[in-house]
Amino acid sequence: MRNFLSDFFYFNKRERRGIYFLFFLILLIASSNFVIPILIPKSAFNFEMYNSLVSEYDSLLSSETKPDSVRLFKFDPNKLQLEGWKKLGLNEKQAQVVLNFRNKGGSFKTKEDLRKIYSISDDLYLKLEPYISISKRQTYPKKIILEIELNTADSATLVQIRGIGPVFASRILKYRNLLGGYHSITQLREIYGIDSLKFESIKENFSPCNLKLIQKININQADFKELLKHPYISYDFTKYIVNLRKKEVFIKAEDAFNIQFISDSTFKKLLPYLRIK
Repeated sequence: MRNFLSDFFYFNKRERRGIYFLFFLILLIASSNFVIPILIPKSAFNFEMYNSLVSEYDSLLSSETKPDSVRLFKFDPNKLQLEGWKKLGLNEKQAQVVLNFRNKGGSFKTKEDLRKIYSISDDLYLKLEPYISISKRQTYPKKIILEIELNTADSATLVQIRGIGPVFASRILKYRNLLGGYHSITQLREIYGIDSLKFESIKENFSPCNLKLIQKININQADFKELLKHPYISYDFTKYIVNLRKKEVFIKAEDAFNIQFISDSTFKKLLPYLRIK
């Protein structure tokens, strides 16, 4: 047992030097807490300068504009900018509260509305009230809604719609001729240049389309060229119709549908233009 303990606590010469050095380092660090304050005395902080700076900052935030610089004049609280508010006697912080209210979409409809701004005291409001002059909002003429029927409208009628000039009017009429008439105003979306935004802005000017004016295609008799002319009928679908009717007569227009040559959505738009006799 004694040999075991002596072996366990035995250190060679190199290890003993390391232990001595570690003890010396710990002693040096511990004694520095007492020596450093003696060698390097603490410098006194100048609180007087700090207090003066704080006081100066507080005075900038809370002080009112000097009376001799206040100049009252007629103003519109919906339009007056920062410098104008300061001339009326508000400090920058008070004026910024008003501007923030306006920037967030607020507006002053009556003089009393200015009193509701928390940075405007009752005394300040009473001084400003006689000079408040709120401009009347500009009124615009009521938008005229037209009721135009697409299948009878001419170019002169179409250009009355705001957003439809001679170029768009010409395209609308040209596409009407290709289709054989409109069965829905949504077909205007298919015209080059009429995107969803423009369509939304003009659609309320059109009445429902007169379906009796649509020119229909007899799919049992129309020749290749007449079928192909229609915007909804492709070359392959035209060939399919011509070849199929050599074998049988179309009993109803729906019999012409074939998903291989025309999509279901396009065929539904095409149906109002088809007839069998």
